[in-house]
Amino acid sequence: MRRIALAVTALTLVGCSNASDVRQGVDRVCGPDVDAVPCGQGVEEGVRYRFELLTHCGVEWAYLGGRYWIAAPKIDPPSDWSPVERGTITLVSGEARFEGDSGGEASFRPAPDSYQPPPCA
Repeated sequence: MRRIALAVTALTLVGCSNASDVRQGVDRVCGPDVDAVPCGQGVEEGVRYRFELLTHCGVEWAYLGGRYWIAAPKIDPPSDWSPVERGTITLVSGEARFEGDSGGEASFRPAPDSYQPPPCA
């Protein structure tokens, strides 16, 4: 019985060491009304976070770390992206980089403090 317990413990530890290098995000598009990371303060540079990016009007902006970021440049989303694309986002050298689960990517730079997202029909 003791050997079985040790084997189960070893397998559990091995499983933990292979954990993803992506931190869990929120299951919704970020906005100023969400305080949880990665929407709110506390986003760490170089850390990949799960993220939902609004894409149905094109890739224009993201809300990350308590502020808006604008696409650099604004792009049309890849044809295989959904209106809200799940993926990961990472802050790297003052830039936010999104990688979609379906492939494709977008880069964002900090928006001016006065920035408000344009309306989308």
